[in-house]
Amino acid sequence: MQTVLECLSRAPVFEKLSDADRAELVGRASRKVHERGEVICWQGELWANVAYIVSGQAEWVMVSPEGKRQVVFNLGACEVVWGHSIFDDQPMPASLEAAQRVELLIWPREVVVPIVSRNPQAVWETGRVLVHYMRHVREVVYGFAFHPVAGRLARLLLTHYQHAEGDSAPRDLTLDQMADTIGTTRELVSRTLHRFADEGLIRVNRVELAFLDREKLETIAGGNDR
Repeated sequence: MQTVLECLSRAPVFEKLSDADRAELVGRASRKVHERGEVICWQGELWANVAYIVSGQAEWVMVSPEGKRQVVFNLGACEVVWGHSIFDDQPMPASLEAAQRVELLIWPREVVVPIVSRNPQAVWETGRVLVHYMRHVREVVYGFAFHPVAGRLARLLLTHYQHAEGDSAPRDLTLDQMADTIGTTRELVSRTLHRFADEGLIRVNRVELAFLDREKLETIAGGNDR
């Protein structure tokens, strides 16, 4: 199992720091655990922190003024979260939630910024990371604008259940989680799953899922569903 220092040595921004700087970061971190469904930071609050995911999974969630939830993307173990408020003292544009039990190391701005600032390459890398996030969000928005629900659901299944090649994989996403991720309703997700099953693309029940025709599902995911 990789240690925290080993993961940080390969993480964007932190990989540019010296071993001593990374060790200082670990020594000055606050360790927190959030259970599934708990909010790490709220959309609309000032959250000037950096968080390293030791284990588990977190997700960025946006909530519309009408209360509709939209999962933007997920983050897993050994990934680093940069709070937007660090850079502009403005409220967070989305909430960070625990998709499953997640353990975090957290640094406030006054701890992490001076350490990162010691290395100009690390400062430059911070900008690259933020641009990467912006491009990722653009792809999410593009998907909603130009791909139907069937295509978005097919992409989600192919991405999340990569190991389901003929053999059944545990179905660990609920209808509500799928709906939040692809921007639709649980009812439409349920109907689309049944459609995929009726067409022989997947085998699915309450606890398991398997791909039966991955090629056709990839065609749908690519937006060529007719």
